[in-house]
Amino acid sequence: MKKCDDHRCPICYPNWKEEEAAAKKRAEDDKQDCFNCWRVYQKKAEAIVSVDDPIVRNRRINAAYAQLWLDDHRFQWAGLAAFASKQVGCGLLNAAEMIDKSNRQRDAYQQWDKTSSPLERLSPYASPRMPVPDQASGEGARKVYEMLAKGNVALFLDIWPLHMFYKEFGLQRFERCLPERALLSGAVVWPIADRVPFGTVKDEIRRGFSAIDSGNLTEGVAQLARHEQLNILQPAMYNDPGFTTLMRANQFAWALNIPTGSAREIQLTLANQCTVTGANAKYEIFSKEPLANLADPDQRMAFVLRAANRFNELLHHPIERHSVENSLFLLAGGGGR
Repeated sequence: MKKCDDHRCPICYPNWKEEEAAAKKRAEDDKQDCFNCWRVYQKKAEAIVSVDDPIVRNRRINAAYAQLWLDDHRFQWAGLAAFASKQVGCGLLNAAEMIDKSNRQRDAYQQWDKTSSPLERLSPYASPRMPVPDQASGEGARKVYEMLAKGNVALFLDIWPLHMFYKEFGLQRFERCLPERALLSGAVVWPIADRVPFGTVKDEIRRGFSAIDSGNLTEGVAQLARHEQLNILQPAMYNDPGFTTLMRANQFAWALNIPTGSAREIQLTLANQCTVTGANAKYEIFSKEPLANLADPDQRMAFVLRAANRFNELLHHPIERHSVENSLFLLAGGGGR
């Protein structure tokens, strides 16, 4: 006898209650298993960044990204991210140097102020120099240092577990389990919780890993770059008015060669050094225009995609790819800069 379409018919399906309960139990177990797996990778990511020094932490992040690419060349975004994160580390070093200079001047002045005689303090030339521009640069550098460090770790905590989960379980389970990741909110380290909810499912994530799975690595990089820049870094960093002002001032001073002593070119160097020179130098600059705005998502995405295309070209170059691979090996070992 042909069974009817009603799956709760006691005649056609005498065990429908038991079967429905078993299916519900399997679904709940699968959901819990997804949750547990996400927690494992999230805690592994937390262990990688569990150092207080942002510069040391940055090296560990660089290494983890580089290792992802070395383990699986489909993760081309991770290879590019190793270089981008290394560049963040260069920014941290530069900011730390300016902060240190400002602190040394201030400490010297305060020490002099405590130990000098009243007569010495009457002289405008007797005290150690504490130039206003250096003190202003130091304060700005503190803001940049804080924002770079926060963005660096937040992005890693978001995207490294995504790569690891996909690598371990494949696309089908990755897509099925993706919604359960958000259930970890509040139980994991997430330094930008005030600006970006943890674990939100974004279309760029699904499209990015689907492209990787189909072998379209260029599209995979583009989609994950959009997720990185627009869903994480834009609200976490570039919507901050103070940080945006500092970035625009840096661009303006660098492009016009204003001698501030602190302005730096915004670039992504596809090597293990902060900067490279020469006709065949492997780097991409943001812009030479003084009014270019790194906080503008369209301008920044154009820069990122140029760097991604350059990276892809180098990986397919018969000679240059060896240099790029060697740089990633060095970064994976904690080297660079």
